[in-house]
Amino acid sequence: SLVLDLRPTFNLLSPMLGGERQKANVRRFTAESMAFLIRKLRGNALQQFVEHVVHTMLECAPTRLPDFQNGLALLFFECMRNVETQLHSRASAIYTALLRELYKEELDGERLEDNAVYVLAASVTKLCLHYTRRESAQQLWEVLFVDYDVQARAVADKTTQRIQPLVILLGLLALATIVRKGSRVSEYKPLFQRCQTAFTIAKMLANDVEASQMIDNDKAVAIMAHERIKWLVGLLMQCNVQDMASTGKLMLDMVVSNEPMSTVLSMALTLARLGWAQWNQILLPYLIRITVDHWAENRDVLLLFWTELFQNGLFKVQTGSITLTVTSRGQVLFPTKTSEKSTGNGKAGPINIPQELVDWLIAPVDWKAVADQQQTIPTTEHDEFGGFEDGASDVDQDDRSTSEAPSHGVASELAIKSALLCVLSHVSVDPSVLLDGLHTLIGQFVAAVTQLTAQMAENSEYLQNVASNSGEQGDAMQGDDDSASMALGLFTPKDGRLYWGAYHQLFPLVSLLGSALKLEASAAFHAPPRLVAEKLMDSWCLILDHVLPAHSTNPLLVESMFKAADALKFVTTTSRGGEATSAAIKQK
Repeated sequence: SLVLDLRPTFNLLSPMLGGERQKANVRRFTAESMAFLIRKLRGNALQQFVEHVVHTMLECAPTRLPDFQNGLALLFFECMRNVETQLHSRASAIYTALLRELYKEELDGERLEDNAVYVLAASVTKLCLHYTRRESAQQLWEVLFVDYDVQARAVADKTTQRIQPLVILLGLLALATIVRKGSRVSEYKPLFQRCQTAFTIAKMLANDVEASQMIDNDKAVAIMAHERIKWLVGLLMQCNVQDMASTGKLMLDMVVSNEPMSTVLSMALTLARLGWAQWNQILLPYLIRITVDHWAENRDVLLLFWTELFQNGLFKVQTGSITLTVTSRGQVLFPTKTSEKSTGNGKAGPINIPQELVDWLIAPVDWKAVADQQQTIPTTEHDEFGGFEDGASDVDQDDRSTSEAPSHGVASELAIKSALLCVLSHVSVDPSVLLDGLHTLIGQFVAAVTQLTAQMAENSEYLQNVASNSGEQGDAMQGDDDSASMALGLFTPKDGRLYWGAYHQLFPLVSLLGSALKLEASAAFHAPPRLVAEKLMDSWCLILDHVLPAHSTNPLLVESMFKAADALKFVTTTSRGGEATSAAIKQK
């Protein structure tokens, strides 16, 4: 008689499944006890029971929802599992009934995981796949494949306004693909084919106004964009080389051709963070092509993308190996491409990414305006440093700021120059072009720092002493330790509290100067010795005479001076240099 309607029985046992506070072993024992009865449900009785379970979960208090979801996932899992890593003969029917309830959801959140019913279905899917083996998991895959094909056909044929079921199945298939590192997948070709269907539908919705107007949930369309990329990433990470060569390459061609550039770059970063073994061989040529094609319109985005790769160690290549995209030194090779846009003389001009980077690097910047928009520089001892607010940095505005300009511009100028230096150190550039650009940039930095240092020294007796003795390195930094600390950065007076010092504004700019000199020193090992000696020695002397006396506490600047000295020693002692190089150094 219990099997005729299990809903009252479930209401009695739901507190023990997590509706109320219970231990984990109690939830599991209750799920095992009730599973036998649920397997006996058939047809409408099963669907009504699953509907009742879902509605009860949605009415649960938010504080109890995670535990209740866990208990219900165990309940469905116990119904579906059999002995010896097999699924029960009723598993397909029970799983299908759960999916039918999930398809009714509207997906009002930003992610699939924001929906409680989806979280329940995903938990059941993971439990079943962890329990089974590759062969026994096919029962679950068949349910997902059949439903996916039906929903995809309905959307493609414009016979439905609801895209939510297709999006839900995309998420579940993406999840099932990566469980146990893809060991539950018997063949990747059917998965690639269905993933390709998702991208084809997305292209249809983007190009067919009538089809896009039929869809009644814009958030579901946005979620679909995320889920199809996530599924493709999972497939690329787990598939073997044969599947990648036959099907995966076609998928990448479709993605690069049809998806927005930001989507492709995001996917590339994700694959790099996950350590995809085929990243350099397969994905890097696509990224080089995208950079060359879209540089004129999206150079800021592309610059920050490459910086993210290089600065965080996501670009990994073995030096010594030569390919069409990477040099033997592990630097990226960008081809020269003829621009579709006309130049000033009416002719199409070439796009040379390394040259574009160098030209951007030496573009003049009003560094005084940048320094003025830094954190407040106090003139009295009452200006105490109270620490940054949550999420704030030293370029953010706060109540102490004397400038009304937004801090975003400051961060952008500093970040862009730093990003350019980072990218240029990992891109193949003609040594003479790079050295000319760096020499020009260092000259700009030295002039700006010298001018700003002199202006700040007007309000500090100690800084005036430093400026007046800038040519005497031995005496430049002599003086009272407290006054030096006060002038050069944060200082602690007798009350034990921290205050801003006058040179705090210039710390980012001086650090950039150090980065530029460091890159110039690195380039010296791969350029003509005489050219290196003259330019590097000139930069080294400029910094030594005009910047280092007042900013010797900047660790990056000091480190770069030592590296430049090592580079100068190399070009003067190597057999490549000869007497001409040594004579140039001695003359300097």
